Amino acid sequence: MDHSEREAVMAAVSARVRSFEAAECARDADGLVAHYATVPEFYFYHDGRRATHDLMAAGVRKALPAVRSLDVTYADLEVSPLGSEYALASATFKRDIVMEGTGTTIRQQGGVSWLWRKIGAQWLIVQGHISHPLEPAK
Repeated sequence: MDHSEREAVMAAVSARVRSFEAAECARDADGLVAHYATVPEFYFYHDGRRATHDLMAAGVRKALPAVRSLDVTYADLEVSPLGSEYALASATFKRDIVMEGTGTTIRQQGGVSWLWRKIGAQWLIVQGHISHPLEPAK
């Protein structure tokens, strides 16, 4: 890959991360799920639990209707092209979730990494990992 190809991959994947962030803030379940590749090698580790595409999609679609508002910010984004069709992205995140009904606020922060793959004209997540560090004992 030459420099301009690397820059193009970095820009495209960064834009997809921002698109993912916007869908999450909008509580758009279908918009979030549209970022996940429907390929056999898809998996996502969520706090150590491995999930397939179907489990992730079902979890997103079940969880978001119970949320009144969701504010998430992905920061410290690093995109590393691994070729013209793959890129590794990592970021930190902060998320404030207000639950419907109770009004309870849940604050999360942690780290996330995604393996993005260009499938057709679209960059999609094929593997990922997210962790939410536990609060220290009081």
